[in-house]
Amino acid sequence: MIAQYLVVGLIVLLAAGYAAGKYLPLSVRRKIVYKFSDGSGKGWLARWLDKDAGCGSGCDTCGTCAPAPMPEKDEKGRKIIQVHAKR
Repeated sequence: MIAQYLVVGLIVLLAAGYAAGKYLPLSVRRKIVYKFSDGSGKGWLARWLDKDAGCGSGCDTCGTCAPAPMPEKDEKGRKIIQVHAKR
C-alpha cells in the first residue's frame, strides 16, 4: 500500500518537473540550471531543461505562434483588405 503512494508521488513529481522545464520562462530555467550545475551551465540538467526557448514557452521569438501575415496585394496587383466579421 505504501509503495503505491510512493510510485504515485514519484510520477507526480516527474510530471511537475517536466511541465516546469517546458513552460517556465527562459530566464527562470537558466537560473535553475546555473544554480544546480555549479555555475558551468553544463550537465544533464542543462540538456534536459534546454536553456533555449522552444515551442510552448510563450516567448514568440521564433514566429511560429503567430499566423502567417496576409499579402498586401493579390496576383493581379489589387490591394487586399481584411474584413473581420462580428458574430
